[in-house]
Amino acid sequence: MRKRIESDLLLKILSVVFAFLLWMFVINTDNPVIKKTFSDVPVDMLNEQVLDELNQTYKIESGDTVSFTVKGKKDIVDRLTKSDFRATADVSSMSDVHAIPIKVEALRYKSQLDVDTGNATIKVVLEDVKSDQIPVVMEVKGKPASGYTVSTQTATPNLISISGPKSVVSRIKQIVAVVNVSGVKKDVTMTQSVKCYDEDGDEVSQERIKLDTNKIKVKIGLSRTKIVPFKVDTKGSPGKGYVLGSIDYQPKHIEITGSKEDLDKVDSIKLVKLDISDSTKSIEKTIKASDIKLPDGISFVKSVDKIKNVVIRANIEKKKSRTLTIPTSQIALINNTKNYAVTFDDQEIKVKISGLRSVIDKVVVKDLNPKLDMRLYEPGTHTVQIQLTKIKNMTIEDNVSAKITVE
Repeated sequence: MRKRIESDLLLKILSVVFAFLLWMFVINTDNPVIKKTFSDVPVDMLNEQVLDELNQTYKIESGDTVSFTVKGKKDIVDRLTKSDFRATADVSSMSDVHAIPIKVEALRYKSQLDVDTGNATIKVVLEDVKSDQIPVVMEVKGKPASGYTVSTQTATPNLISISGPKSVVSRIKQIVAVVNVSGVKKDVTMTQSVKCYDEDGDEVSQERIKLDTNKIKVKIGLSRTKIVPFKVDTKGSPGKGYVLGSIDYQPKHIEITGSKEDLDKVDSIKLVKLDISDSTKSIEKTIKASDIKLPDGISFVKSVDKIKNVVIRANIEKKKSRTLTIPTSQIALINNTKNYAVTFDDQEIKVKISGLRSVIDKVVVKDLNPKLDMRLYEPGTHTVQIQLTKIKNMTIEDNVSAKITVE
């Protein structure tokens, strides 16, 4: 009887063990332990302040992301993504060769997972920290509304303190705020972001440096503008037998700025008075913008170093006289409302003209456009004045008359 009882107990124990092993087999078959690799997970740097005491900073040379393997039950591992892990590197644990071990921690199921980083490290390069104060430069883009110009521009602050790796800070020569004034017609105040540039005008990344402010307050003041012509006066007269022709100069106009009241008083900007006394050849003179005297309250829109020199030429030529014959048949009758018949005593009249040779040689009767105004005459015989069109740089030396009979 005792042997039978012992035999039944042994069978029960064996049954329990078998059931447990069967259960383990089923579990491991349906939910085995698996491995999964995660790649390119960003590494967070910890305790960076330990370098502040040494007045140093670092640049990551390699290892700013990490790949690692996770081992665990399939039903857990299959649910995991990169966001379930945090990779860190503690700067205070940096080795003598500037390598920092990377640790990866699971943010959930931590106790049920094994994480293997393969002894991954971040390699860094140490560099001294430099601080400096850099001036702010405002770069104005676009054009204000027609009739306005930017007269003042103020940045607050106008100096920005920066700190960072010596190699980076040493490159920065100016901090620029770009302001677009396109279409603006009144004073404006705005907040603008700034960028850092080196001496070649290339942008310097702000990723490794700290600025005491990344934004500045910008004030733009506008003033009215006006485009006016230059004016050139002469003094004296050319030599005997010579005459002054045209006075040419470039540029002919200039844009000025000032208050509306001051601008309303200015119709032209006088240049130097050109002395042509006894000249027998053309005269040229070059005037710098900086030598041009402006009325009080008026200034150029452009800075004087950006305004081209004004080149003046007084064209002096030898005087020429010529007698031009006008057929009376080419004299137009105007305002002949009563339809009078007009007969000229002569078939032609003579006109003596003088002036620049280049003008006199080209003049023809059509240019003079001879006319007779019939409002002044009734039937009968009259000595009349013929109207002729004036031509620049030419003089008609005598009155031109003719005898007519009106019927």
